[in-house]
Formats: sequence, C-alpha cells, structure tokens
Amino acid sequence: MIKPYYLILFAFTFLGASCDNGNDDTKTGNTFSECVVSFEQGENLEVATFNLEQFPKENNTVMHTANLIKHLNADIIALQEVTNEGALKQLADQLDGWEYVISPEPSQSLAPAYLIKMTEIALIEEATTVWFDETENDDYYFPRAPFVIKVIHRRSNQEFLLVNLHLKAMGDSESVGRRRGASNMLKDYIDAHYPDEFVIVLGDFNDELDEEKTIDEVFSNFTDDTGNYRFADMSIATGNTEYWSYPGWPSHIDHILITDEWFEYLDTTMTIRPDACFDDYENYISDHRPVVVVFDL
Repeated sequence: MIKPYYLILFAFTFLGASCDNGNDDTKTGNTFSECVVSFEQGENLEVATFNLEQFPKENNTVMHTANLIKHLNADIIALQEVTNEGALKQLADQLDGWEYVISPEPSQSLAPAYLIKMTEIALIEEATTVWFDETENDDYYFPRAPFVIKVIHRRSNQEFLLVNLHLKAMGDSESVGRRRGASNMLKDYIDAHYPDEFVIVLGDFNDELDEEKTIDEVFSNFTDDTGNYRFADMSIATGNTEYWSYPGWPSHIDHILITDEWFEYLDTTMTIRPDACFDDYENYISDHRPVVVVFDL
C-alpha cells in the first residue's frame, strides 16, 4: 500500500533570511504587516497548512502569495491544490533560502506540496513518500494521496514526520463516509508504523471538529484517543467564527493533528487572516486562510 519516492528538489540560492525577511509588500498594495503576524527566527518551530485554491488563480497570484509568505515567515508550510508546478517554482524562487517539494503522484491535478525554509528545516529526502496510492480502494478514500515528508528542525535537531492531507469534499453521505474511512485508515497506519514518532497530520480535512457542526463526527477515532492524538486547532474549531479557516461558508476545515510526542511542546495555534487587510485576497490568493501551529522546542 505504501511506496517511497525519491524526489529531486529544486534548490535555490541561500541569501540568509533575516528576522523580517526583507518583507516590503507596500509596492504591491497588500501590506500584510497590518493583519498578519511575522515570526522571528529562533528556537520555536512554526508549521503551517495552507490550501491555495487551484494555485495559481491569477497572473499576480505568485507575487501576492510570496509577499504573504515572506511576511508570515513560518518554518515550513504544507500546501494543497497546486495545479502548476512551474508556478510553484516561481513562488519558491521569490522566497530567498526556501525550497519546494511537490507530490510525485502524477494523477493529482490538485497536488499537495511543501515550502521549506532551509535555514531552519532540513529535508530527509529518502523518507519522502506518498501513502495510500496503489489500489482503487485507496483512491476511493483518498482521492488525493497523502504526501509525506520527514524533516529535521535544525536548531533543536528534532526529527518529525509531516502528512499533507486533502480529503474528499462535499456533505453528501457518500463523501462523509469516504472521509470517515480515510480517517480510520490513517489512524490505523500511524498507530501501526509510527507509534513513538513525532507526527503532524495537517491540511484540508474538508470537515469540522465541533460536535455541534461536524457531520457524524468523522474524526472521532482521533478525538476519542486523547492520550495519543490532539487537534492543535480545536480551540479555533469550537471558537469564534472570525477565526475559522474557510470564511466563505463559514467553517473551519483546515486542521493540524499532532501525536502525543508533541503535547509538551505545543505553544499556540492560530488562523492567519490576510483578508483583513488585503481586499483582493480571495481573488488573487485563496478562499482558505493559513493555519499555523507553534512549538516551543
């Protein structure tokens, strides 16, 4: 069911990112400094998930997205819905010291990918893989195969696994059942093969966590196992709608699931709201907002 892939990364010149990363977005009219936190380089680890909605949406999408990522300055970002690898290369090329890696699964038109700040994170290339991509049953539950990488946080020397997830959308009973089946398969696989490793599952889960809003508690297998798993964004999911990741519905469907190895290091989780200061955010970047988890290592 699981097979490894060995990818050739597209490397870009290191210019040494500073704390503000040289972010001057005033020239493009989208001053993200007014509404987006900017993380400084330090001991903390910042991991984000970001559905880019059929990236790139418009001609200026790469420029605006690069400005946002430069200002945010997280350490690693899991992306969903990349439709054009050339545009992703252009995006990484505008981010000094960053590299990208994209799923090798050829059938995926909405591919998962990662942007990695190489001054902070090292990729273990031989561990790069996709899960659940070999049978029709896999395709049924995972229409987009989870894209998995293993990395090292350079400052703490901590290794961890990232599972980039984009589950089946829609609220009909079959789609709900497919998400539930995927959730069960995913937990069984992590339990069996990575019981003692630092694992983060993040992405567009296409379902909610709040018991009052979710359809049939699709992820109850994880939420019930409180000793081994935790949704780092649960307080967002059950909180004010202003901070949900999918404001057009509105709903909170972009999640970050962590294993118990992370519990003592979990600092905070937040939804980034660039649409609060960039009126054309949805037109040029995405209908989703990024969600970031911070670990104090």
